[in-house]
Amino acid sequence: MSMSLRAMQCFVAVVSTGSISRAAETLHVAQPALSLLIRNLEEDLGVVLLHRSARGVTPSAAGSRMLAHAREILGRIDAARADVREDANAPRGAVSVAMSMSMAKLLTVPLLRFSLEHWPGVYLKIIESSTGYIPGFVSSGHADLGLTFSDDASTDLSFQHLIDEELVVVSPPAGARGRKPRPADLRALPAMSLGALAQLPLVLPGNPHSLRRLLDRYQQRERVEFRVIAEANAIPQLIELAQAGVAHTILSYEAVRQEAEHGKVVLHRIGRPRMTRPVYLCRSDVLPLSMAASAVADRIGRIIADCRTAAAAPAPARVR
Repeated sequence: MSMSLRAMQCFVAVVSTGSISRAAETLHVAQPALSLLIRNLEEDLGVVLLHRSARGVTPSAAGSRMLAHAREILGRIDAARADVREDANAPRGAVSVAMSMSMAKLLTVPLLRFSLEHWPGVYLKIIESSTGYIPGFVSSGHADLGLTFSDDASTDLSFQHLIDEELVVVSPPAGARGRKPRPADLRALPAMSLGALAQLPLVLPGNPHSLRRLLDRYQQRERVEFRVIAEANAIPQLIELAQAGVAHTILSYEAVRQEAEHGKVVLHRIGRPRMTRPVYLCRSDVLPLSMAASAVADRIGRIIADCRTAAAAPAPARVR
């Protein structure tokens, strides 16, 4: 097969210079040898790659497509060479991580702080998005890593379970105004029985939001029906509705912890069984993961593990 890396390098040089003779000078090869290499490449592919004229060469339609592929392949080779030569203790390069708002609240500060302190050569990009879009970001290469709440089967992604995130009831601060805010530590939160929860007017995300699907499965399993009076998909809207006293809602603890600490809302753990949702780290099984991205993935796992350890011994909860 004539489509070697050398052939692709020569083809790119010919198109870039617009002349086989100038490309031969640049590559320090004989012009007849370069012409033969390009001709063999065309015969191997069964297409005309270059239009030749007295003024030089220009790529054909097939040649333009070949040029794009060749540049991408050569770029990946250069990236791979740099990656394997890289010091594991000093990763370099841009790393993009896509995650939900609740996970961004949990991870952004400790992850960026650690990166700035220990990895000056790493440029972090945090992409906050609905988890329904995150697998697509990772598959397409727009994100190196993603945090999702589902490990739906995929031919080009792998999923690593990190933690089960606890969901809490978010209520208006009625009766708490003028008082010192309660501690927002998950272990110290009072618990609300399932019967009491079923009586509350709730605003929840609508289908096919991943949180709503989880809540619907919970209702079916526990044979309970929530009083859903309206739907809103954006987490900030749900928090504002609870804060304004319009209704209650159910969100992950990390999504609303800061508001609870400032006394803007009141939180309750849900009486047994606890309501949780799994969090997965997903990455591509097709696109290579750089050393920098691997280091970031490892640090995310460590941050999550620290949170899991801190919540491992819950304080006794008072059931209302």
